[in-house]
Amino acid sequence: MLEIHDLHVEIGGIEIIHIDELVLEPGTRLGLVGESGSGKTMTAMAIAGLLPDEAKVSGSVRFAGSDLLSMGDSELSEVRGKQIGLVFQDPARSLNPMMRIGRQVSESVRLHTDLNRQAVTEKVIELLGQVQLPDPEAVLRRYPHQLSGGQQQRAMIAAAIASDPELLIADEPTTALDVTVQEEILRLLIALSEQRKLSVLFVSHDLGVIRFVCDRVAVIYGGRIIETGRTEDVISNPRHRYTAALLAANPGMPGDDNYSAFIGRRLHTIQGSVPAVGNFPSGCRFRNRCEHATDACTATPKQVIVGSDHRYSCWNPVAEG
Repeated sequence: MLEIHDLHVEIGGIEIIHIDELVLEPGTRLGLVGESGSGKTMTAMAIAGLLPDEAKVSGSVRFAGSDLLSMGDSELSEVRGKQIGLVFQDPARSLNPMMRIGRQVSESVRLHTDLNRQAVTEKVIELLGQVQLPDPEAVLRRYPHQLSGGQQQRAMIAAAIASDPELLIADEPTTALDVTVQEEILRLLIALSEQRKLSVLFVSHDLGVIRFVCDRVAVIYGGRIIETGRTEDVISNPRHRYTAALLAANPGMPGDDNYSAFIGRRLHTIQGSVPAVGNFPSGCRFRNRCEHATDACTATPKQVIVGSDHRYSCWNPVAEG
């Protein structure tokens, strides 16, 4: 479905992203997780061809057999919306406040199909119903400001799946929503993925959300993938020190078997903060914040494979549980 090999992104001569390999299988949900500034959104935008003009991109991003990096703007425009749907984190900023919801959701349908006007309207009503918006025919005529944040995000998801894409890129789609609405949107994305056999690249800073949504996870830091594998394998047995630190700083989610263990407990914090672009240390990008760093960490760690597909790159990994 989606295969990334040796992806490099530079802006102003500074390397932002360097991903050796990342694979998303058909019909699966892959979480890309890391702190703000770790490179997850830039990776997603590189896949979608939405990086700024000054960005220099090299490597290979193959989707459905075609290399997206070799495509021109017109070719990419055909792929985006038709084969790749996009959902962003703030629907209020993504939706046009001057256009009715129906027109915005219908845009992709009109661009990528030859349906007549009545058929397009019927399709949009069907889509708004599929994302569980009440009274779809009324929502069709409303403007974004007349919807709640959760309803706006549902409308964005409807627009993203309007042309039956094979891949959905969701960039922190629930960050601006309260916890109750967040869970509803997450369950909706899971249901749509399963019903439509839709592959999902889900970008988040929250491992609890990733665990809830995704089959597989890729942990990113400093623009590099440092650990990947089945979500449960990585969360139950993290090997990279950064992954373990993220988990220790996560309060869990209600419904988790071990959620009660977090109540009243002081949360662990990761020392320091994510360095500015261009200021990551050589070798292991996390070593200046890692409590377990040694002199060996000044060199780039090699990838280690545990079992069939749990991979990590760390000189001083967490002991296998």
